[in-house]
Amino acid sequence: MAQWMAQEFNHNFDAYDKAIDSVYNSTHIGGSQYHHLLDGQHSFLGSLQAVKDVSSDDSFVTELSQAAEHLLRDTASVSGINPFLSFTQHQFDRIADSLQQIGISKPFLADALTINSPELLGGSIALLGSLILGKKGDPSRISNLAGSYLVSSIASANPVLLPIAAGGLVYSLYKSEDKKKSLVQAGKGTIVSGSALAVGTLIGGPVWIGCLAAIGTAVAVKYTLDNPDKAFKRVQELVAPAKRTLRHMILQP
Repeated sequence: MAQWMAQEFNHNFDAYDKAIDSVYNSTHIGGSQYHHLLDGQHSFLGSLQAVKDVSSDDSFVTELSQAAEHLLRDTASVSGINPFLSFTQHQFDRIADSLQQIGISKPFLADALTINSPELLGGSIALLGSLILGKKGDPSRISNLAGSYLVSSIASANPVLLPIAAGGLVYSLYKSEDKKKSLVQAGKGTIVSGSALAVGTLIGGPVWIGCLAAIGTAVAVKYTLDNPDKAFKRVQELVAPAKRTLRHMILQP
């Protein structure tokens, strides 16, 4: 999805775009993957500073709208943007080197520090789901969803989804009369989401096969966690024919 959105929407058109991308075009700092974090001109303040000299006739409102419009289109890029932060090459390399000691790669760090359109879309859907469940009157259901969101946000380095997950968990604990139940539901949510992500990642072949496998895993794991006795009985029923066949083969003279 990120590649498709970049091809469709992430295009430059005018002098304002050229001004904001001027540092990257002249130095190629960070390459296509990191320059939105490193060139100093893809944050709110940086982009506003970059467009202020494009035309002496521009009002502040024009400059602000042009800078914001460019950043909005850059959210459609694969790398995304961080509208609040910008780093020098040295600062970013130092942070990346430190985090690599605990297994966090530089691409993952950059992904966690930036927002692109698929992440915004995923975060919006997650927020909508939380708001809908919030009206149902059972905080533990929000806790379950928040647990799922938490694993997904960490696995995908989605900085939009993470605060939604944290907020949902805090809200459910605040509203719930049974804090233990909410925590248990959050734990179940993390197990369901983690299992689905693991299976979807391990399954090879076309993307749709991995998606179907992940969905099937999520449904199966959730059913097992919610109905352990029924799930165990069902497994026994499924295994019984194989056990009888194996026993017959062993006892056959």
